[in-house]
Amino acid sequence: MKPYVLAIPLVLSYAGLKQKKPLERKELQLPDTGRRVFHFYPTGKNPETLPGVYIQHGMSAMGIDDPRILELAENFANSNFSVFLPELPEVKGLRIEEQTITHIQDLMMEIHSTKHLFNGSDLGYLSASFSGGMGLIAASKSNIRNKIKTSMAIGAYCDFLDTVPFVFSNYEIDPYAVYVILYNFIHRFEPALAEELQPVYYEAALDNGLKRNGKDALTDTLLSRTSTRAKDFFSEVGADGNFRKELAKRVLDTVPKNLPENLSPFYQLETLSGPVSLLHGKTDPVISPEESEKLTRLFQKKQIPYVYRSSTALTHGDSLPLHSQIFGVPALLQTFGSFLYWLGR
Repeated sequence: MKPYVLAIPLVLSYAGLKQKKPLERKELQLPDTGRRVFHFYPTGKNPETLPGVYIQHGMSAMGIDDPRILELAENFANSNFSVFLPELPEVKGLRIEEQTITHIQDLMMEIHSTKHLFNGSDLGYLSASFSGGMGLIAASKSNIRNKIKTSMAIGAYCDFLDTVPFVFSNYEIDPYAVYVILYNFIHRFEPALAEELQPVYYEAALDNGLKRNGKDALTDTLLSRTSTRAKDFFSEVGADGNFRKELAKRVLDTVPKNLPENLSPFYQLETLSGPVSLLHGKTDPVISPEESEKLTRLFQKKQIPYVYRSSTALTHGDSLPLHSQIFGVPALLQTFGSFLYWLGR
């Protein structure tokens, strides 16, 4: 069967054009890592007979309770997969940390060892954005590479050093990632303002990500309690593109030594044993499609099989109405279909 045909039920589920099957949804605690995890599989099916899909959520304060990641997990389960959706507290807490790569490795190991929860051999990894790039690094490690059969990364990055300037250059389109980066690193280059502004940038990210506005939004309330200098800094970030360009440089000049390299597949990718599907939104305002293109060049150099497509049917991991983006659908079919094909081969 052609790979794109395998993805048709999945894409139809997203579009609401396919009736969904009844699903089992269980909340578990993994015994080794202690991680909270949702487990999905079709009702009436024995999960021991199904291929497994480990989906890692991204930087959302809702973690695995985010409706977007739940919908993704449910759609995969509806396509006859045993789906694992574990939660990482630091990612849920919007923290950018090297240890997340190790935590993903540990989860890959533990999920692979849960032989009674999937067929025990066919396990794929899927994630987006920063978790997508970190997951590719984790899946390439020597103790993991034979446990992850195939990976899929949506809107992932290749080089943190290039991603940060791009994020700041697209503030006016979507400021979410700028808020997250400043929340994580402002104490490095503006220590006198960090105590005041870290809580502001955290709430700004939440207001943006959770679409809180009006009386539910907290950014302006917190900002009103800060000093004049803090207010001026926050205002300048929003109003001055040259200031944001300089901030991106200051972030990279002051982050912990080797952190950009340690977080980047460009520098850290060993050898993936399985092929990779790459999907990127053509107009992604958070991570440039050029990052996925750089990943393809890296895969070529390391002789890692892959398929890459960009699509108008999504932005930064968020799908757009398919009826309005019909020309972006083939890319979804090709990438998701390849992931499903390689997982079941």
